[in-house]
Amino acid sequence: MMLTKRTYKTTIILDTRDQEKSPSELLEDVKTVLGNLDATVTGEKDLGKRDFVRVTDRNLTAGQYFELTIEAPTNFAQEVQEKFRLDKLVYRIIVQS
Repeated sequence: MMLTKRTYKTTIILDTRDQEKSPSELLEDVKTVLGNLDATVTGEKDLGKRDFVRVTDRNLTAGQYFELTIEAPTNFAQEVQEKFRLDKLVYRIIVQS
């Protein structure tokens, strides 16, 4: 059975506190994990570090934003949310189809 692929616009917010790597190197680590989920990154855009409008953690008031265009199987949204649920590097991930 062949799974069809869809194009997703994904926004990723990284928590760069206590990280020794640059944000671009951290994004490469995230893209490696996405590749393991059979996803192909076709476009990326660095939106820079932005302050949060609503702060849920006093120690984290801003995050590094990236917008990725990804081609992935139809179950990608569920799999990526589960994969990064406990990952401290990825603060938020928003997947739009």
